Amino acid sequence: MSFAENITVEALEADPYPIYAELRRSAPVAFVPSVNLWFVTRWKDVELVAKTPDIFSAIVRAGVSPVERSFGKPTILTSDGEVHKDLRGGVDPKYRPRTVASYAGDLVRSIAEPYLDAIARRGSAELMADYFEPVSTLSLARSLGLTDIDMPTLRRWFYGLAQGAINFENDPKRQDISDAIGAEVSKAVTPTLERLAREPDGSALSHMLHDGMAEGRTRSADYLMPTIKVILLGGMQEPGHGAGSILVGLLGNPGQLRQVLDDPDTFVPKAVDEGLRWVAPIGTQTRETTRAVEMGGTTIPAGAPIAALVSSASRDESRFSDPERFDINRDEGNHAAFGFGHHFCSGRFFARDQMCLAVRLLLERFPDLSLVPGKEPVFRGWEFRAPTTLHVSFGAGCP
Repeated sequence: MSFAENITVEALEADPYPIYAELRRSAPVAFVPSVNLWFVTRWKDVELVAKTPDIFSAIVRAGVSPVERSFGKPTILTSDGEVHKDLRGGVDPKYRPRTVASYAGDLVRSIAEPYLDAIARRGSAELMADYFEPVSTLSLARSLGLTDIDMPTLRRWFYGLAQGAINFENDPKRQDISDAIGAEVSKAVTPTLERLAREPDGSALSHMLHDGMAEGRTRSADYLMPTIKVILLGGMQEPGHGAGSILVGLLGNPGQLRQVLDDPDTFVPKAVDEGLRWVAPIGTQTRETTRAVEMGGTTIPAGAPIAALVSSASRDESRFSDPERFDINRDEGNHAAFGFGHHFCSGRFFARDQMCLAVRLLLERFPDLSLVPGKEPVFRGWEFRAPTTLHVSFGAGCP
């Protein structure tokens, strides 16, 4: 059996990066039976897949995409052409750079500071559950216009929706969890959509309903709901889990942490970009071939499901020197964590601003953070990857 045929889901979940490194060396385009996907691992090939929709389409056959199987269709991830343009036209206005700059700082700070106060009172924290995930989930929900959904519910939604979105192996237990949460999300979000259809405001959901529509008309809730679930999953996950990985990188490199503390204006953004390169929170852009195509020394058949691995591309040795190393002083170009092409992450400016502010506020309050010995962070996941826990202590943080 080939190397790719021996790759297991458990091995990918534990640590995909050694697997990707071997594939980049020996089989840069390879079919992985355990997840029923062709893995594309090198930067230039990943970029080509994402930027060539006539050959690598976001529209896939019925039942193939775990996102569509779990959330319905169309979604902003699994559409192209006019449908994708229409969905992006509703999502983009709230998350353009200038618009994000007008509200993200106050929003994230108002959410983050009470959690930092609580951490200060306790004297230690598990930062994924106590800080990064709550700040991420609440910031995304409030920007959408979901003002009455609490943090535990949002976190539960994320973990339930994720079970379906990563269910490439079509595990019925995972699917049952996702389906139940998906139904709960639809029931909870529909009243907000009905209200915003009558009374539009500046929220992202309101833009999704009204922008680009003729006067008196809105997009339907059924049409938008699959994309709303995609946004809830990615928008809650990427900033919170990315921030956790960034902090792990900094705490493991005291010299770089000192640079961030001494000059946060310069080095917090650098740390965020390096952390996203080092551990991509979302690992793939998935596609399907419209015809047979030769790539990476092999022929991919028509109708084949493709995983363009942005996580692997961001550690490609042909682009990044010593790519396994976390280094905020790199000057080697952009990472691939937000994807390529017209399906690049629509919320990337909001996500990046969230991460910068969440990390900065944390380090300003607790400049002497350290990992708790014996509770070192363990990363999990290949499609969604982050520390499962992040136990820290501190001494001289200001209450």
